[in-house]
Amino acid sequence: MYNPLMPRKGAAAALFFTLCVWSSAARADPPWVWRDLVTPRGEVAFDVGGGLAHIPDPQGGTGFGFNLELKAGIAPHLELGIRTGIRADIIGQAARADNYARPFDTETFGTNADAVANPELHLKWAVARGPAAELGLELAAYLPIENNSRFGFMFALPLALHANSIRVDSGLYVPIIFTDPHTDWTLSIPIQLWIQATRTFWLGPVFAMNFVHLYGVEYNQFPFGFGLGNTIAPNVDLRAWFLFPDINADQAARTFGAGLAFEFRFG
Repeated sequence: MYNPLMPRKGAAAALFFTLCVWSSAARADPPWVWRDLVTPRGEVAFDVGGGLAHIPDPQGGTGFGFNLELKAGIAPHLELGIRTGIRADIIGQAARADNYARPFDTETFGTNADAVANPELHLKWAVARGPAAELGLELAAYLPIENNSRFGFMFALPLALHANSIRVDSGLYVPIIFTDPHTDWTLSIPIQLWIQATRTFWLGPVFAMNFVHLYGVEYNQFPFGFGLGNTIAPNVDLRAWFLFPDINADQAARTFGAGLAFEFRFG
């Protein structure tokens, strides 16, 4: 005899089984503080984010920007990636609002103020891996599609330190832009402290020291902010932050911004 409750029971069982599989997959996904420096071999990650940038008076205003990034693990411990930014309005172009759309990356260089930012290609290799530390080698190229922009590249040594529920991201980043008549360069040292509060949720302060040589002038910048993230599905991270791009600037002229991004991983 047909029982009208059977299809419902079957659907409930299928849903329960799906949730169990999803939960087990989520538990198998490593927490943020134990993630590798590079995307694992055979995995592809797509990042999409939005950012708000505020410029104080007299120019005053808030602009919008977006970040698009694609990364892939092409060999053991080797990652290839490309990213670019889109600025939605005049203020977003002036403030480079796409920079805020890529939490937690303070290492954005080689762009001007057009509607579409210069694309950046990078190759990152995890050259040394241990239970408590990872050291990488990264090479990046800036492709000059923006008006009055120039080709550039970056050499970097990213570093990650792991200890229980704590992670420190740091390293040495040296971007060089071949401008005329001067060659511009920066020496950047980021310092980020991450605390894994639960298996899926993490948070911490973001800081960097930038020693800049631009148009023959030397000065220092000190980005500072705070970020948090949550793994909302086995293959999806949600990240957010606010950032002052230079706390060394005069208070009245200090810009700031915030951003939100999703990372989707496949493979």
